[in-house]
Amino acid sequence: MSMPTALRRLLPGTSALVVIAALILLVLLAGRSWLAAHDAAIQLAATLRAQEKVLAEANQRQRERDASLAAALAQINAAKRRVTTPAQAVAEIPDALPPLPKPVEIQIPPPTPEQPEPPAVATVPQADLKPIYDYLQDCRACQVSLAATRENLADERTKLAAVTTERDAAIQAARGGTFWTRLKRNAKWFALGAAAAAAATAAAR
Repeated sequence: MSMPTALRRLLPGTSALVVIAALILLVLLAGRSWLAAHDAAIQLAATLRAQEKVLAEANQRQRERDASLAAALAQINAAKRRVTTPAQAVAEIPDALPPLPKPVEIQIPPPTPEQPEPPAVATVPQADLKPIYDYLQDCRACQVSLAATRENLADERTKLAAVTTERDAAIQAARGGTFWTRLKRNAKWFALGAAAAAAATAAAR
Protein backbone atom coordinates (compact mmCIF):
# COMPACT_ATOMS: atom_id res chain seq x y z
CA MET A 1 0.00 0.00 0.00
CA SER A 2 1.43 3.33 -1.04
CA MET A 3 1.82 6.28 1.32
CA PRO A 4 -0.76 8.46 -0.50
CA THR A 5 -3.34 5.63 -0.27
CA ALA A 6 -2.70 5.17 3.43
CA LEU A 7 -3.03 8.90 4.02
CA ARG A 8 -6.35 8.98 2.18
CA ARG A 9 -7.70 6.25 4.46
CA LEU A 10 -6.47 7.94 7.64
CA LEU A 11 -7.40 11.53 6.79
CA PRO A 12 -10.41 13.18 5.18
CA GLY A 13 -10.17 13.93 1.50
CA THR A 14 -9.13 17.57 1.66
CA SER A 15 -6.68 17.06 4.52
CA ALA A 16 -5.06 14.12 2.79
CA LEU A 17 -4.50 16.15 -0.36
CA VAL A 18 -2.96 18.96 1.66
CA VAL A 19 -0.60 16.58 3.44
CA ILE A 20 0.38 14.86 0.19
CA ALA A 21 1.04 18.20 -1.48
CA ALA A 22 3.11 19.27 1.52
CA LEU A 23 5.18 16.09 1.38
CA ILE A 24 5.78 16.51 -2.34
CA LEU A 25 6.78 20.13 -1.77
CA LEU A 26 9.16 19.08 1.01
CA VAL A 27 10.81 16.51 -1.26
CA LEU A 28 11.18 19.11 -4.00
CA LEU A 29 12.69 21.62 -1.58
CA ALA A 30 15.16 19.02 -0.30
CA GLY A 31 16.16 18.10 -3.85
CA ARG A 32 16.56 21.73 -4.80
CA SER A 33 18.69 22.39 -1.73
CA TRP A 34 20.91 19.40 -2.49
CA LEU A 35 21.40 20.45 -6.11
CA ALA A 36 22.23 24.02 -5.13
CA ALA A 37 24.73 22.83 -2.52
CA HIS A 38 26.24 20.40 -5.03
CA ASP A 39 26.63 23.10 -7.70
CA ALA A 40 28.14 25.51 -5.17
CA ALA A 41 30.65 22.86 -4.08
CA ILE A 42 31.69 22.20 -7.69
CA GLN A 43 32.10 25.90 -8.41
CA LEU A 44 34.07 26.40 -5.20
CA ALA A 45 36.40 23.51 -6.05
CA ALA A 46 37.05 24.95 -9.53
CA THR A 47 37.73 28.40 -8.08
CA LEU A 48 40.14 27.00 -5.50
CA ARG A 49 42.02 25.00 -8.14
CA ALA A 50 42.44 28.15 -10.25
CA GLN A 51 43.60 30.15 -7.23
CA GLU A 52 46.03 27.45 -6.20
CA LYS A 53 47.61 27.52 -9.66
CA VAL A 54 47.96 31.30 -9.57
CA LEU A 55 49.44 31.18 -6.07
CA ALA A 56 51.84 28.39 -7.01
CA GLU A 57 53.14 30.35 -10.01
CA ALA A 58 53.49 33.53 -7.94
CA ASN A 59 55.33 31.63 -5.20
CA GLN A 60 57.69 30.13 -7.77
CA ARG A 61 58.50 33.55 -9.22
CA GLN A 62 59.04 34.91 -5.72
CA ARG A 63 61.40 32.06 -4.84
CA GLU A 64 63.40 32.70 -8.01
CA ARG A 65 63.66 36.42 -7.27
CA ASP A 66 64.64 35.72 -3.67
CA ALA A 67 67.35 33.32 -4.85
CA SER A 68 68.73 35.87 -7.34
CA LEU A 69 68.67 38.60 -4.70
CA ALA A 70 70.39 36.40 -2.15
CA ALA A 71 73.14 35.52 -4.64
CA ALA A 72 73.68 39.18 -5.58
CA LEU A 73 73.78 40.31 -1.95
CA ALA A 74 76.20 37.51 -1.08
CA GLN A 75 78.50 38.63 -3.90
CA ILE A 76 78.36 42.26 -2.74
CA ASN A 77 79.05 41.32 0.88
CA ALA A 78 81.94 39.11 -0.19
CA ALA A 79 83.44 42.03 -2.13
CA LYS A 80 83.10 44.30 0.90
CA ARG A 81 84.85 41.74 3.12
CA ARG A 82 87.59 41.24 0.55
CA VAL A 83 88.54 44.94 0.46
CA THR A 84 90.12 45.81 3.79
CA THR A 85 92.88 48.32 2.97
CA PRO A 86 92.95 51.72 1.20
CA ALA A 87 95.14 50.27 -1.54
CA GLN A 88 92.63 47.52 -2.21
CA ALA A 89 89.82 50.09 -2.28
CA VAL A 90 91.76 52.17 -4.82
CA ALA A 91 92.05 49.13 -7.06
CA GLU A 92 88.35 48.19 -6.75
CA ILE A 93 86.61 51.59 -6.92
CA PRO A 94 86.93 51.99 -10.72
CA ASP A 95 85.11 48.68 -11.18
CA ALA A 96 82.36 49.81 -8.78
CA LEU A 97 81.73 52.98 -10.78
CA PRO A 98 79.50 52.98 -13.88
CA PRO A 99 81.15 52.82 -17.31
CA LEU A 100 82.86 56.18 -17.83
CA PRO A 101 84.25 57.91 -20.91
CA LYS A 102 87.69 58.04 -19.28
CA PRO A 103 89.04 56.09 -16.30
CA VAL A 104 89.21 57.72 -12.90
CA GLU A 105 92.70 57.68 -11.41
CA ILE A 106 93.18 57.41 -7.66
CA GLN A 107 96.62 57.58 -6.09
CA ILE A 108 97.78 57.27 -2.51
CA PRO A 109 100.94 59.29 -1.82
CA PRO A 110 103.64 57.57 0.16
CA PRO A 111 103.45 58.16 3.91
CA THR A 112 105.74 60.65 5.61
CA PRO A 113 106.54 61.19 9.27
CA GLU A 114 104.33 64.24 9.21
CA GLN A 115 101.50 62.41 7.37
CA PRO A 116 101.55 58.69 8.04
CA GLU A 117 98.20 58.40 6.24
CA PRO A 118 98.23 61.05 3.54
CA PRO A 119 94.94 61.78 1.75
CA ALA A 120 94.34 59.99 -1.52
CA VAL A 121 94.38 62.02 -4.68
CA ALA A 122 91.67 61.28 -7.26
CA THR A 123 91.93 62.58 -10.78
CA VAL A 124 88.50 62.73 -12.39
CA PRO A 125 88.36 63.72 -16.04
CA GLN A 126 85.75 66.35 -16.81
CA ALA A 127 84.04 63.95 -19.20
CA ASP A 128 83.32 61.68 -16.22
CA LEU A 129 81.72 64.30 -13.99
CA LYS A 130 78.25 64.24 -15.54
CA PRO A 131 78.03 60.41 -15.71
CA ILE A 132 79.18 60.18 -12.07
CA TYR A 133 76.64 62.81 -11.02
CA ASP A 134 73.84 60.98 -12.86
CA TYR A 135 74.94 57.73 -11.25
CA LEU A 136 74.75 59.25 -7.77
CA GLN A 137 71.29 60.66 -8.50
CA ASP A 138 70.16 57.26 -9.75
CA CYS A 139 71.41 55.76 -6.48
CA ARG A 140 69.30 58.29 -4.56
CA ALA A 141 66.29 57.46 -6.71
CA CYS A 142 66.81 53.76 -6.01
CA GLN A 143 66.86 54.40 -2.28
CA VAL A 144 63.65 56.45 -2.43
CA SER A 145 61.97 53.82 -4.64
CA LEU A 146 63.12 51.04 -2.33
CA ALA A 147 61.62 52.79 0.71
CA ALA A 148 58.30 53.32 -1.10
CA THR A 149 58.32 49.72 -2.35
CA ARG A 150 58.82 48.41 1.16
CA GLU A 151 55.87 50.46 2.41
CA ASN A 152 53.73 49.31 -0.51
CA LEU A 153 54.73 45.73 0.20
CA ALA A 154 53.61 46.10 3.82
CA ASP A 155 50.24 47.46 2.65
CA GLU A 156 49.88 44.68 0.09
CA ARG A 157 50.53 42.09 2.79
CA THR A 158 47.85 43.73 4.95
CA LYS A 159 45.37 43.65 2.07
CA LEU A 160 46.33 40.06 1.26
CA ALA A 161 45.68 39.05 4.86
CA ALA A 162 42.25 40.68 4.71
CA VAL A 163 41.40 39.01 1.39
CA THR A 164 42.62 35.67 2.73
CA THR A 165 40.38 36.05 5.77
CA GLU A 166 37.41 36.82 3.52
CA ARG A 167 38.22 33.86 1.29
CA ASP A 168 38.51 31.48 4.24
CA ALA A 169 35.19 32.75 5.58
CA ALA A 170 33.58 32.19 2.18
CA ILE A 171 35.03 28.68 1.97
CA GLN A 172 33.80 27.87 5.46
CA ALA A 173 30.36 29.21 4.62
CA ALA A 174 30.27 27.22 1.38
CA ARG A 175 31.49 23.99 2.94
CA GLY A 176 29.91 24.12 6.37
CA GLY A 177 26.53 22.40 6.10
CA THR A 178 25.40 24.12 2.96
CA PHE A 179 22.69 21.55 2.27
CA TRP A 180 21.08 21.95 5.67
CA THR A 181 21.48 25.71 5.54
CA ARG A 182 19.72 25.88 2.22
CA LEU A 183 17.09 23.39 3.34
CA LYS A 184 16.44 25.40 6.49
CA ARG A 185 16.03 28.58 4.45
CA ASN A 186 13.68 26.87 2.02
CA ALA A 187 11.80 25.26 4.90
CA LYS A 188 10.72 28.70 6.03
CA TRP A 189 8.80 29.12 2.82
CA PHE A 190 7.53 25.60 3.19
CA ALA A 191 6.22 26.39 6.67
CA LEU A 192 4.47 29.50 5.40
CA GLY A 193 2.87 27.50 2.62
CA ALA A 194 1.80 24.76 5.00
CA ALA A 195 0.26 27.31 7.35
CA ALA A 196 -1.64 28.89 4.47
CA ALA A 197 -2.88 25.48 3.34
CA ALA A 198 -3.97 24.60 6.85
CA ALA A 199 -5.86 27.87 7.12
CA ALA A 200 -7.52 27.22 3.79
CA THR A 201 -8.53 23.71 4.90
CA ALA A 202 -9.96 25.03 8.15
CA ALA A 203 -11.92 27.67 6.27
CA ALA A 204 -13.27 25.07 3.86
CA ARG A 205 -14.56 22.99 6.74
